[in-house]
Amino acid sequence: MKLRLTILILCLLMCSSGYAFAQEHLVIPATKSDVAGKGDKEWTFSADKVVAENDSEYVQAYGNVTVKSGGSFIKADFARFYQATKWIYLKGNVQAQWEGDFYEAGEAEFDLNSMVGWLKKGRVFVAKPHVFFESEFIEKHNGATYSFKDAKVTACDGENPLWSFESEEGDITLNGNARLWHSKFKIKGVPVAYTPYMSLPLESKRQSGFLTPSIGSSEKMGFKATIPYYWAINDETDLTVYGEYLGKRGYRPGVDFRHSEDANSKGEWRADWLYDGKTYDNAADGSSVFEDNGMVRPNHNRWWVRSKYDGYIGSPDWQTMVDLDLVSDQDYLREFRGGLNGYEETREGFIDEFGRDIAAMDANNRISTALVAKSWDDFSVSGLVQYNENLLYRNGNNPGDLNPTLQKLPEIDAFAFKQQIGDTPLEWQGDMRTNYFWREYGMSGGRIDLHPELSMPVTAAGITFIPHAGVRATSYLMDSFQNANSTIKQDSTQTRIMADAGISAFTDVFKVFELGSGPVVSKENIGQSSWTKMKHNIVPRLDYNWIQDESNQEELPYFDSRDRITKQNDIVFSLTNVLDRSMSTVVAGDDGQATLENEYLEFFRFRLEQGYDIDEANRSSDLSQYESRPFSDVMGEIILTPYDYVNLTSRTWLSPYMGDITEHENVLRVFDDSIGEVLFGYDYLSKVDEYKRKQASSMQVVRYGAKAYLPWGLEVGGEFRADLNNNRDLEKSLSVGWKQQCFFVEFLASQTTVDESYSVNFNLVDFGVF
Repeated sequence: MKLRLTILILCLLMCSSGYAFAQEHLVIPATKSDVAGKGDKEWTFSADKVVAENDSEYVQAYGNVTVKSGGSFIKADFARFYQATKWIYLKGNVQAQWEGDFYEAGEAEFDLNSMVGWLKKGRVFVAKPHVFFESEFIEKHNGATYSFKDAKVTACDGENPLWSFESEEGDITLNGNARLWHSKFKIKGVPVAYTPYMSLPLESKRQSGFLTPSIGSSEKMGFKATIPYYWAINDETDLTVYGEYLGKRGYRPGVDFRHSEDANSKGEWRADWLYDGKTYDNAADGSSVFEDNGMVRPNHNRWWVRSKYDGYIGSPDWQTMVDLDLVSDQDYLREFRGGLNGYEETREGFIDEFGRDIAAMDANNRISTALVAKSWDDFSVSGLVQYNENLLYRNGNNPGDLNPTLQKLPEIDAFAFKQQIGDTPLEWQGDMRTNYFWREYGMSGGRIDLHPELSMPVTAAGITFIPHAGVRATSYLMDSFQNANSTIKQDSTQTRIMADAGISAFTDVFKVFELGSGPVVSKENIGQSSWTKMKHNIVPRLDYNWIQDESNQEELPYFDSRDRITKQNDIVFSLTNVLDRSMSTVVAGDDGQATLENEYLEFFRFRLEQGYDIDEANRSSDLSQYESRPFSDVMGEIILTPYDYVNLTSRTWLSPYMGDITEHENVLRVFDDSIGEVLFGYDYLSKVDEYKRKQASSMQVVRYGAKAYLPWGLEVGGEFRADLNNNRDLEKSLSVGWKQQCFFVEFLASQTTVDESYSVNFNLVDFGVF
């Protein structure tokens, strides 16, 4: 940038050997810069005293020196500006702001074109995020790039920060990473850890670096420490590597690879591995850890591979989903339930990101599936292959060549959505499923199952009637009848024809109640709200369903529930009440003026349901042991949400014959983002011995949970689950956290039926790393 002084200054330089100007202002007009996007800025130069020599290449300023350009400025006690090089030298109480970053130093020198320069005894504050670094000597390079020696880096305010990294050497790169060599991590100036190299992401966007570690101990695992490293490969992919050390078990590394090539595809692939020095070769050893399941675990190599993927093949119309869940043994997920790469963290992440769950941690069957599907306006098709890993036949627990687990290789489905037949009142829909089933030991073969259905909706007197009738045609082409029971007919080709029918009748009656006109729209009433309307819906519904009793099904091959369709001849009645409210609130608009805003909420739902089984009413067998009980339990459901921060869901089943409750499902949650939350849950199953259903023993599980955000940044939470019938605690956990301006630390304690563990997690705020 070429300096041009005002005409007054030029005349003074030519006509005098030396002049001093008190409280003068110089203007450095805008000129083009070599730095892209940094030119066209005018700097204003002012000081208590400005001295210029007619044969000098610089101007010197003394006292309250200020150089300004837009929102950027430089201040110092003394400044010397070089006209030819456009550099400015500053000394004494140097302060500067440049594009949001702040500088303090004893001495400094900058190029006003690009703000390239250096600082002695300097301190730099990077506003986004809230990070300070200071050093005896700091060099500022083009862009937001710095290098420094003997530096201290922290996100904490104050002269003696709560935590800091003190490094022999470091730099801040253009992509927003702070790289530190030979660093000490200090708490209140006291060294507590050392690292030869580390990288800290200083920007809110994804940056590579070490993530928050987890440190703790466990009765079964001993001392535990996990240090994850996050690699932002590019804008679409990243990789997290977990290094976990277990004092009593060894080293357990893990990886988490994520990618999202476009808006229609994303995937996450996770794996971890452990060479475990602890094994057990008889079931008695395992029963001391887990409930006796008669299984052994002699394997040292232990691992878990899992993934979720949503994408497409060729075109986004051909949707693709992959679910992978493979594990080395039946105990692995129960032992590694918690932690940064444990079962619970994986499950919650998959549900949040993909909306799909994985099998329970104690399930002996792990399902892996690959699916391709495409939909049109009236039809859809899908194809899948599915592998079912049965852990009962791993690690020598049972002979692998006797594994009867069913594999679907492949399955093809076709669906015809409900559509009208020409100009008639009839509608039709249907589905077809084609499978090839394979087992290592057992029946294998193919099956085609067709189920078309006709319906004819009719509305009369405000009531909608939908009669429907269908037929199911099933054909088998068998390869093997290995291990088939004696009732199954061993013909390679077999067929089945079954009919089904039914009718549904329902209506919807509602009324809107006017509750008031709402608050007066004025600035004084901003924040005031009131209910203005309430809508009450009543939805009675009656369903009758009939499925043909086909006794010859017992002769057919058996692969899944479609091969043994249960007869049905019952009526179900339900009555649903729904209350919605409209609430008007006075809010401030974009222009600052008061305006009215309406909010709608379904705050109450109550449903009653009961069925009547006609076949059970006409049953004549086993009446001496089981009396006829055609009426089902009365089910009552309540969903209550009176406010945005309260939710109650309660379902209760009451037997008309036992005169008692047979099942409960209750969850109450009260929450507020600034206060915390309280959760209460209660599940109950009673012992039942009836002709149609049996529950061998009763069960009661209670669950309490709470989290509170307290003053001074404290957070306290806990959860408790207990089996009341067996007087046994299932899980107890406690968390205590402390959040301050530059850090969050959390202590976790957990006790389950399997293990007892403690851990401490750190989060250095704005870094998200340790």
